[in-house]
This record gives sequence, structure tokens and C-alpha cells, in this order.
Amino acid sequence: MQDVLSAEAAHHSDARSHALTLIVQGSLLLGEAMALIWLAEQIWSGLWVQVVCLGQFLLAMSAASAAIYCSAKRRRQLIDPLARLEKLLPEISAGEAPIDDLNAIEGRLAPLAMRIHGLLGEIRSQKSEMDHEVRQRIANRTEALERKIGSLKHQATRDGLTGLLNRRALDEHLAKAIERTTLAGSYVSVLMVDVDNFKPLNDTLGHAAGDELLRSMGQIFRSTLRENDAAFRCGGDEFVIVLDGLHFAQAIAVAERLGSMVDGLVKTLKVSKLPRLSIGTACLNEVTPRTAAALLEEADKRLYVNKGERKRGSAAPAPVATAPGKVAMRKTA
Repeated sequence: MQDVLSAEAAHHSDARSHALTLIVQGSLLLGEAMALIWLAEQIWSGLWVQVVCLGQFLLAMSAASAAIYCSAKRRRQLIDPLARLEKLLPEISAGEAPIDDLNAIEGRLAPLAMRIHGLLGEIRSQKSEMDHEVRQRIANRTEALERKIGSLKHQATRDGLTGLLNRRALDEHLAKAIERTTLAGSYVSVLMVDVDNFKPLNDTLGHAAGDELLRSMGQIFRSTLRENDAAFRCGGDEFVIVLDGLHFAQAIAVAERLGSMVDGLVKTLKVSKLPRLSIGTACLNEVTPRTAAALLEEADKRLYVNKGERKRGSAAPAPVATAPGKVAMRKTA
């Protein structure tokens, strides 16, 4: 009986031990489970933080990419075209680049570039038209000015009454004629012409008649002389005729022809003494030095020889003075 009790007691003791062992093992398992739960919570919490950080990083990268894209697009669409436009405009203005280079502007400034292209084209077209108009006006003004200068020069070198060249033109013309003659080894002769009895004509018939006679003499000189000859009115009733390329004998023939024509012109005048020409003739190869002044002086001396012969006898033949001391005679009208 005691053994049975002892066995039961032992059995109960083993049961308690086993139960205690199970309790301990359960507690350990619970502790491990709690530890695993805590560890899982920790791991989950870390993963969440990482996920959040990754999400923030991805958002930042997306924002950066968007910013880079926008910046690149802005540069391509606005900044680069603007820089190109800023560079082109001064070059086009200076004529260093054609207007058509504006067609290369792209992006958002392309419409603006096309508008500028159109405006510059219009401006250049208007400028071209204005330049043409200005050039035409300048040409017209220049032509008018040249005509005015020519008219003034003509007035400055022409005698208003007879239309012949004046004393100022004589100096220039005779100097050039002597220069040509010297270079070519040719001749040039001068006729010094004076109208005798001109004052009585003015006193009798009036100055209008005297002016008409001078005008008619100018017409005779122009129609009789050659194209390369020249007649000059030096004042009052005094004239000088330059005969280019004629030697002395040829010049005498011209003088006699002019005298005869004037005699025929005045023969109908109702005056007591008819106007007549006294002419002194000189050739360049006869004078020393061979200058314009010496040539004119010699012709003037021979003119007064002519006048002196006429004063000594009005009924005598009218002379054309030649060399000093000699007189070539011609018939009076």
C-alpha cells in the first residue's frame, strides 16, 4: 500500500514536473514569440523608413529630372534662340549677315524672328526706295547745278550784247592756243579790231543804233570764223580775234574779208562818216618773247598804224596794218 502511495506520489510529482516543464517551455516560447514580434516590428519599422526615404529620393530625382528637362527645354526653346537673335541683329544692322539668317531661329522666338525678318525687309525696301529717290534728287540737283554753273560760266565769259567771248576768256583761250602752237610747231595769229567813227554813229543815231551795229558785227564774226577760231569783245568797240593755225598772210586775208563784210553792213547808215574797221595783225612767230602779252601788244601797235594812216587822209584806201612800217592796202566801200 505504501508502495502504491509512493508510486502515485512519484507519479504526481512527475506530472507536476512535466507541467512545470511545459509551463517553462511555454514561457520560453512566448518570450521567443514576443522577441520575434518585437524584432519583426523593428524590421518593419526600418523597412518603412527605408521605403519612405526611397520614395522621397525618387520624388527628388523626379523633381530634379523635371527641372533638368524644363531647363533644357527652356534653353532650347528660349535662351539659345534669344542669344542667337541678340547676336544676329547687330550683324544684320552692320550688313555683315543677311536678313534670311533669321529664318534659322527656332523655338518660341521663331514667330518673333519671322516678324523681325518681315520688318527688316520692309525697312530695307523702303530704304532702297528712299536711297533711289535721294540719288535721283541729288542727280537732278547736280544736273540743275551743273546747268546753272554752265550758265554762270557762260555769262562770266560771254559778252551780253554781242554774244562773243569777253576779255576774261581771252586770257585763258590765248594762253592755251599759244601752248598748243608751241608744242605742235604751228601758227597762231591775232587780229586787234577797232571800229572807227563809232562815236559819231552813237551821237547821230543813238546808242541803240550803236548796239545794233555791235550785235551785227558779232554775228558776222561768228559766221565767218572757223570753229577753232575765237572772237572776243574786250570793251566798247574793241575786239580781238584769235586765229588758231593760221600764219600771217592767212590772217591778213581773214582781216580783209571781215573789213569788207562790215563795210557792206554799214553802207546804208545815214551818217556823215561811216563806221569802218581798223585791224592790226600779228603772228606769234614774229614776236619776242613768244607770249600772249607780246602778241597782243604787237597787234595793238599795228592797229594804231592803221588808224594813223586813215587819219592822214580819209579819202585814201583803208589799210590793214601788217608788219611795223608796212601797210597792206584794201579798197574802201
